[in-house]
Amino acid sequence: MPHVRVCGALALALALSAAPAQAQQQKVDLKFTAVAGDEPIACGTPIPGLGSTAQAAQLQDLRFFVSEVKLIRRGGKQVPVKLAKNSAFRVTRDGVGVTLIDLEDGTGSCSVDGSAAMNDVVRGTVPKGKYVGVRWTVGVPFALNHTDAPAVPAPLNSAAMAWSWQVGRKFTKIEFADPGGATGAWSAKTFFIHLGSAGCEGNPATGATVKCAASNRPAVKLKTFDPAGQQVAVDVGAMLAGNDITLNRGNAPGCMSGPDDPECAGIFSAFGLSGKQTVFRPIDR
Repeated sequence: MPHVRVCGALALALALSAAPAQAQQQKVDLKFTAVAGDEPIACGTPIPGLGSTAQAAQLQDLRFFVSEVKLIRRGGKQVPVKLAKNSAFRVTRDGVGVTLIDLEDGTGSCSVDGSAAMNDVVRGTVPKGKYVGVRWTVGVPFALNHTDAPAVPAPLNSAAMAWSWQVGRKFTKIEFADPGGATGAWSAKTFFIHLGSAGCEGNPATGATVKCAASNRPAVKLKTFDPAGQQVAVDVGAMLAGNDITLNRGNAPGCMSGPDDPECAGIFSAFGLSGKQTVFRPIDR
């Protein structure tokens, strides 16, 4: 009997010590939504006025990785978001977390490489408090990026987001197509935005250390943001403003992260890799 009482008392003490820690946490849902200017966009519906020549386009894909999410307190202190348990769209490994935001639904113009499953949120917890801003990185952290896709969990094993360069990943897979299809008016029928690390050397499959000349992981900071009442607009209008999306002026159509790709200058600028980012902004839910 004494042994039973001791075990019971220990279990109660552990439960009581865990309860305050859990009560001191609050849930975070950092939500994203796709827009062109002030208008929502979706697969299968032409988007007017895109690019420097204000062309209509079809959305073909809209996925990107988000990592290193932190909420910002008044005064500037940044508090890391601890991701919720692993799922098809998020994973934490060795203390490093990443979420795949998937805003395409696999229908209409997104049917070629898309899927019905979607995810518009980075979900986790932070210590209770008042938060007035948010910051994150677009991309997969280095420790998780250069790994063999078949051996890693979802969402890092996504074939659509895989990149053959040093067994890395596309940080963004955002694509647009000529609404007229093969007989449309665009000179180049597609415009791809595939951000990822470039100039990489070393193959992790052989145990070699990977080094990349350009990490191409945009850091985004919204100084004013209410995580409870606002969401993040992903503005493809701002994203494409620096390019004529109907033309391919060199290399692959759109931007594949090459430093000498003429379409990448406008994309790098919009995402904040050079200059102030314009793609992401807060809007009311």
